[in-house]
Amino acid sequence: MFKKILVAVDGSKNANRAVDAAVDLATRYQASALLLHVIRNMSLPQEIWDMISAGEVTESRLEILQDSAEIILENAREKFQQAGITDAQSHYLIGNPAPTIARYAKDNDVDLIIIGQRGVSSELEIMGSIARKLVNIAPTSCLVIK
Repeated sequence: MFKKILVAVDGSKNANRAVDAAVDLATRYQASALLLHVIRNMSLPQEIWDMISAGEVTESRLEILQDSAEIILENAREKFQQAGITDAQSHYLIGNPAPTIARYAKDNDVDLIIIGQRGVSSELEIMGSIARKLVNIAPTSCLVIK
């Protein structure tokens, strides 16, 4: 049923549960897995610019976010490796998360997208804005994990 599964990761609790679900489904269906982290292209708050100006922060915003992305992806990849799944690739892209995930899924002929119900943002909404947008625009089935 599923040959290629895409799981969107951001380091949140829900994303970690999405990785667990992806590991389970990849094992059941002997599917390959794609792990994707999207770095939002947003400006830094003034407080961070002040720290950069003062020399307290020496890495650029992009370097910090790329380092974080690599850690998040490595943590997710380890779960696949521990389950004996060797066909798990990981990538990070820069952009608006929902359309970037949808485009990546289409470009890579993904059968299923798995995403956490809510990322690292506010817990006030029933479903986070990225998951909600993705379900509406995705080129394939989506599984939203609570």
